[in-house]
Amino acid sequence: MITQALRALVSSATTHAERFHDGEDHTVAAALLTSSGEHVLGLNSYHFLGGPCGEITALANHATTHPSDPVVAVVAVYGPTSQVIAPCGKCRQVLHDLDPTIQCVVRSSNGLEAISVADLLPHAYDWRAAEEQQRIYMWEGYEASIRSGAKRQTIRIDDPFHEGPATLVFEKDSGEVVTMPAQVTSIATVRRYDLTDEQAQRDGFGSLTELHEALDTHYPGLESEDMVDVVTFELQ
Repeated sequence: MITQALRALVSSATTHAERFHDGEDHTVAAALLTSSGEHVLGLNSYHFLGGPCGEITALANHATTHPSDPVVAVVAVYGPTSQVIAPCGKCRQVLHDLDPTIQCVVRSSNGLEAISVADLLPHAYDWRAAEEQQRIYMWEGYEASIRSGAKRQTIRIDDPFHEGPATLVFEKDSGEVVTMPAQVTSIATVRRYDLTDEQAQRDGFGSLTELHEALDTHYPGLESEDMVDVVTFELQ
């Protein structure tokens, strides 16, 4: 089910699509819902070189008429059949760049539903994330030893980091998320069998054997010849 506000948005897009489609170059209408409840409409313009989709045209109209009223939802309708259609890949990325939380009305096996652009476009390129400080996710069981300074490094496989500012993130089973500002001070890539007792102690373990047991828990199947990254850090 969708909300009454989204039903009204679908109705606006459907009316626009049925009224203005010509069955050839203009077939898809889109409607945007703004934070204040306004509807902004658009119509695609097909061209063999690639013309703007209905959603893109609606966004251009929005920039002209309601630039300070954020977009919260979008729906596209195919005029010849009056069916709700999902945004194409290009439009999904454009909407994601605008705001990943925008709701897209799509048709599923259970009827119309609203899905965020982030869920509609998994693993999207996110320029916001690219500009953010690197985040190092830690098991919640390590929080106390990191706070005390006993653990000053982490060993990672296929999880690259670089020297510089970082945020340590603990996503707990309770749902709580704890973060700590840190500085990555060095990264050394070695084979697993070359790890030392000193590195084990810097990782908060009493012995190299304990470190290897932890690696087997976190990375099942890790071989002794496999390369690992030893990432050292300091809390800020």
